[in-house]
Amino acid sequence: MLKFSYRGIIEDSRTSALVDSIANQLDMAKKRVEIVVISLEGAIYESQDKRSLTTFIKKLDALSSKFKLKVALIDYTIPLYKHLKMFSKDTRVKLFKNIAAAKLFLEPKSYKKDLRVLLYDEDEQNAKQLSKELSKYGYTIVVVSDEKKFEELSKEKTSDIIITHSSINDGYQKNENSQNQTLSLSKNLIINLPVFMDTAVETLVSFTGLEAQKLSHTIKNFDVDSKEEIVIAVMHFSGDLDGYFALLFPKEIALTAIESFLGEKIEESDSASIMDGVGEFCNVITGSAKTIFLNKEIKVIFELPKTYTSIEEVRSKIGSNNGVWIDMQLAGKPFYMFITK
Repeated sequence: MLKFSYRGIIEDSRTSALVDSIANQLDMAKKRVEIVVISLEGAIYESQDKRSLTTFIKKLDALSSKFKLKVALIDYTIPLYKHLKMFSKDTRVKLFKNIAAAKLFLEPKSYKKDLRVLLYDEDEQNAKQLSKELSKYGYTIVVVSDEKKFEELSKEKTSDIIITHSSINDGYQKNENSQNQTLSLSKNLIINLPVFMDTAVETLVSFTGLEAQKLSHTIKNFDVDSKEEIVIAVMHFSGDLDGYFALLFPKEIALTAIESFLGEKIEESDSASIMDGVGEFCNVITGSAKTIFLNKEIKVIFELPKTYTSIEEVRSKIGSNNGVWIDMQLAGKPFYMFITK
């Protein structure tokens, strides 16, 4: 990644000088550069000079095409962002609030850690086959074939994902704790769960500039113990993967996220705007996930998200099957994701 800074008024002469300088450095680089980031912290944009800004974006788009690299603009003001978003809409130029967001989205591998997967199966041959396949994705696999050992490890809550097969999925125990561990997602969906998790974090960080993180995973049905008002976006997906993706925000954190994204105040009573905002976040997350799936040659079709404020309404939509409930945080406050078949 190469980082540059734009200083002074955005005008044709400065733009040409900067783009020429970037091109020269790319020509001289011994190793192929894949990402160029340009900070606009010192840039001055005169709103009446739209032509210069349009020219700047076009030159960066041409640079991206010529050198086959990703180009991103960061550190812009909210007023400038509104113009950048409009002029870069049909180009390769990406927009991020800061360098951390750019790295997270453009260099996701540098942020990802191996996920720990606990795999229980009495069929040792099947367990070895699943373990071998999952290991290809960089996961740390812990395989157990003993029921008591599985119960001990699952209670420790040190695993990111728990996969159970054979007797457990047939309901070999009827007590409440064991039943909560039953997960009937397809193997392909389980393997690709990190795509949903990572794109949720990446999208919210890049759109809002707020710190987002994934905390823990639980296997359970759709439920949230909250006395706060909840805004929920639900999207059905089908194809090589099939299921429901839900994004749940307490109304307060939904408001924070949307105001950070828009750069303007939203009234707490403006429920329509808040619900539309959560739906849009869901749409962008799954749009990014779709791109990743296409690169992996996985065909997935996402329906448009529908928004709700009632847990019961969502249950009637997606059913009562267990799924993966993911506890997350945005700006230190909780929000949730849920994926089920």
